Amino acid sequence: MRSKAFHTILRSQCFFGAVLRPVSLAGIGLFCSAGEGASAATGGEPGPVPGFRARNYIQDRKMIKVMSRSVQLGVSAIQIALDESENWETVPPERRGMYVGTTPLGGDPKDLLPALDVSTAASGELSMSEFATKGYERIHPLWLIRGLSNNILGLAAAIHNFQGVNANYCSGDRSGAIALMEAYWAVAESRADLVVAGAADAMVEFSEKWMGLPGGEGAAFFVLRASNPADSFRLSLDESPKRIEEGVDVEENLGYLGATGGVVGLARRLFSDGQASMTLENNRVLRIFR
Repeated sequence: MRSKAFHTILRSQCFFGAVLRPVSLAGIGLFCSAGEGASAATGGEPGPVPGFRARNYIQDRKMIKVMSRSVQLGVSAIQIALDESENWETVPPERRGMYVGTTPLGGDPKDLLPALDVSTAASGELSMSEFATKGYERIHPLWLIRGLSNNILGLAAAIHNFQGVNANYCSGDRSGAIALMEAYWAVAESRADLVVAGAADAMVEFSEKWMGLPGGEGAAFFVLRASNPADSFRLSLDESPKRIEEGVDVEENLGYLGATGGVVGLARRLFSDGQASMTLENNRVLRIFR
């Protein structure tokens, strides 16, 4: 098993030694309060995705019942992104990867909020004894199953038979950006030939009630694959220390989006002007351009 230090050295050598493969963007799936896909590039306000129905994108109706709102959005966005990607099924399952950004709050707030409401004093302090005696019985029995943080990854990988490299990130607001960065490296380093990466979150009820912020919801997933000369979008990883913000006004327009704010902003900029950039770890900037 490679050590972290060795992996860092290898990446450095690859970056400066032209061993990395070029990476292209093959598809985007986007949901936010402004709508779906290219129509969601501008506008929007805090709140839910209008008119979203998971059954329009997910065939298994029984599976939908054990999906929270954020999981439904994520799995649906992945479906759209893959539908945009030509011949992705020709990539062997073991060479298909998936990287997902989420938050630990993956369950639907409505499944948990009744229990918190009866256990919280007027001062806003949560009483654990009240939660144990009165709140526990008000928790929806599917809350835990719906709220597993890796549900998007597990369910989407099973639906589309992705058997390659994968990871799930619960790193707060940066989760989606980290997932996208790691997906880039997976393709560039030849650990996968096609990777789906992005994030989904639904913060409308939770954010407003417990954070005092206007909440929103959304999902943005990208299909990355090894480049060929016909690809219209290319990705590069820039070592420039200049910080370029992604989706600067996304939270102001769409509300607090949790793990998916950065990637939703990136997708909106790609749909609106065909190029975008995102600040990632160690001052690196992921650039997507024509």
